Order: sequence, then C-alpha cells, then structure tokens
Amino acid sequence: MTSLTLITLAVIVIGAFVTNGYPRALAIGGATPIGAALVAGDTAVPTFYAVALGAGVGLSVRLLRRTERFERVPTAPIPGLTPLALFAGWAVVVTLIAPHVFSGIRVLAPDGTISLLRAGSITTSNIAQVVYLLLGILVMVFLARTPDVGPGLVGIATGLATLLSFWRLLSHLAGVPFPEGVFDNSPAYAFVETAPGGQQRFRGIFSEPSGLAISSLVTIAYMSSRAVRVRGARRVGVIVVAVIAAVMAALSTSATFVVASIVMAALAAGTFATRVLARSARVSALSVTVLCTAAIAAMWVLPLLTNVVASVIDDKVSSSSYDQRSGADARSYEILQETLGVGVGLGAHRPSSFFAGLLSSTGVIGTALFIAVVWTLIRRASAVDQFRPVIWAVITLLVTKVIASPDLSDPSGVMWLSFGLLAHAGLRAAAQPGSVAHGPRLGATTPPQDAPRLSG
Repeated sequence: MTSLTLITLAVIVIGAFVTNGYPRALAIGGATPIGAALVAGDTAVPTFYAVALGAGVGLSVRLLRRTERFERVPTAPIPGLTPLALFAGWAVVVTLIAPHVFSGIRVLAPDGTISLLRAGSITTSNIAQVVYLLLGILVMVFLARTPDVGPGLVGIATGLATLLSFWRLLSHLAGVPFPEGVFDNSPAYAFVETAPGGQQRFRGIFSEPSGLAISSLVTIAYMSSRAVRVRGARRVGVIVVAVIAAVMAALSTSATFVVASIVMAALAAGTFATRVLARSARVSALSVTVLCTAAIAAMWVLPLLTNVVASVIDDKVSSSSYDQRSGADARSYEILQETLGVGVGLGAHRPSSFFAGLLSSTGVIGTALFIAVVWTLIRRASAVDQFRPVIWAVITLLVTKVIASPDLSDPSGVMWLSFGLLAHAGLRAAAQPGSVAHGPRLGATTPPQDAPRLSG
C-alpha cells in the first residue's frame, strides 16, 4: 500500500455509487500521473489504471444487465474501436513472438541500460504495457457508451494536475503546507529537479520538468478552446487555470514546451485561417481587433521571441541529454530495420520519442493502425463543437509525445480519456437526423446535439 491507496479506493467507491460518477473518478485518477495506487516489487500501478479496473467491471455489469433483460437494442459501432482492437491484437502478438523471432537484438531497457531480447523471456515491462493498453481500451469503450459524459473530464484531469503543481509551488515560495511525496510517490520514476549544470528547475508533482511542461501545454490548449464555449464563473475559472498552467510551463524551463508551443501555435493559426476562408467560423469585430493588435505587436515581439527560442534550442542540442535521447531514437529506427518492420513488442525498447517508440514496438502495421484510430476519432468527433477542446488536448498531447515522451500508455490517462470522449462525440454526431454517418439512435444514452447534458 502507498499513501495514495486509500485515496484511490475512496475515489473508486464514490464513483461507483454516485450516479454517472465513475467518469469523474477516472478523471481524478489521472490527476496524479506519478502517483502509485499500489506497489508490488518493482511494479507501481498508476492511480489512473487502478481506477480504470472499475471501468472494466462497469462494462461487465452493463452486459450482464442487458443479458438478464434480454435486451437486443441495436447500437452503432464505436468510432475508432475496430482499428484500435486490431492495433491491440497486433501489439500483443508482436510482444509475444518478437523475443523468439528476433532473439539477440539490442534494446534499451526502461532504466536506460542496454539489454538483449531473449527467447522465452517476457519482462515485467512487457506485461505492464500490454495490461495498460487493454485497460485504456476498456476506458475508451466505457466512456463512449456512458450517457451524458462531456468534455469537462479532460479538464478535471489536466486542471487538477496543474493546481496540485501550483500548490507545491506556493509551498516552495510562501511556505504553504503541502503533502510532499503524496501525489508523486511512484518508485518507478527518477525525480529530476535540476539542469545538467546544477541549475534548479521546477517539476511540480511530475517526475521531471519536461513532464510538467507537457501537462501544462495540454492544459493550456484544452482550457483555451474551452473558454470560448463556457460562460460566467466557469469561464473565469478556465482562464485562471490556463494562466497558472502557462506559469508552470515557464518555470519548467523545458525545451519541449518551447518547441511544442511553436508547433501548436502554427496548427491553431492554420486551422483558424482555414475555417475563416471556408466561412465555417464566425469572426466577430472583437476577434478582428485582437488579431490586428497581435499582428502589430508581433513585429516587436517576434525578434525577441526568436532569440529566446534559438537560445533554448541551442542549449538543448549541446546538452548530454540530447545526445542520449537522439541516440535512443536512432536505435529505434535501426530496430525497425532489423525486425523487417515488425518491431520488438510493447515495453521491450524505450526511446525518447513517441513515434520512434511506436515504430520500434509495433512496427509499420501497428503505427498505421494507431494513426487510423486517431484520424477516425478526430474526424468523427469534429462535428460536435462542444468536444473540440478535447480534440485540441489530444493533438497537443500527441505532439509533445512525439517530441519528448515515448510511452504509449500515458500514466495521466489523458489520451484514453480523450479517445473515449471523442468516440462518444462520434456516436452523438452519427445519431443526429440528417447526418452522413446517421445510424440507429442511441436512445436515452445520447442526448440531441442541440441540447446536450454535459457533465463536468
């Protein structure tokens, strides 16, 4: 047991007995990504995946109830589930056969040491990654079929992580009492709070500053999109959390945040321009004024910003960590060639980039299937405006992971929460009269788009 065990159990129990409360329980479980609900030897179970076990139980209960009632109501297929199921099946098969077929290939273990694939050897990391993948799929299906879930679930997970990190910052600056080591108690991580030269950095409740930067940028992307879709006190709260996240990201001094911010700013600008040119977005006089003001200010700000970005990137490129990470990614592409595009399985090799990790773990087929999942979910959910903040959150998360995070099963669970919500939005869009993807109505489980009941 750990300091979070009882808290996690309380979240599970309350979520199970409160009407439609388990989606919020999943979101709360994702707010402590470096927190361990249970530690068994060298394995620490993240709080999100501990709560995700209940999603599997919930799906089983629903199935039993339908069986007992002899319900045969047709349901629309969950968007993205077919390629995701194929991806999971392929990943499991590769994980099981790779040690036999590609025995002797050099890989990087989770602790960064070099090891060899050995026939008949299935590691704890292999098992953990497969289990986390299956639990993530259960969460996606659970949320897709849950009535009245809304985009606020992602806000709960990212917003709470930001506020907990801010609480820790206030503890450092003003001596505000903070339960040190409670929300970040996992022994599976090495905690880093200094730069290679010894300069102090801030990590919040994450294992290292880059983790705080990634979470903060996802929070900013989600909250920025959410702010234009809520009103009153909720809008104020959303903006405040976005500002706090920006402060946290700046304090992390992470190059990941700088590079990912540039990419996301370009994506946001391109998306807005496309919608305006296609006349699918309303542009108010205030928006035009703000854009013109920003364009004028950019003439003075951009040169300064360019110098800052160039300095951060130069410092990163000249650091030893960059050499180690780029070397790990280069080895990933070598593994892809040595395995003829098949990969070595989940948890067998750990690079520094998500794309390199996906290719080396699941090969060309697995990577193509995963891209198909993301594309399908975003395309189907984009028809429901309320869920666009979730789209921005998952895009931002994937961009940051491609830059500096190799894990498929993110311990925050934001990716699986987002997948579930986007699948739910896709079902909602398909149920609308006149929709191209119109299928059988989901009855009480899918409210009309023009009058949705959004929780969270």
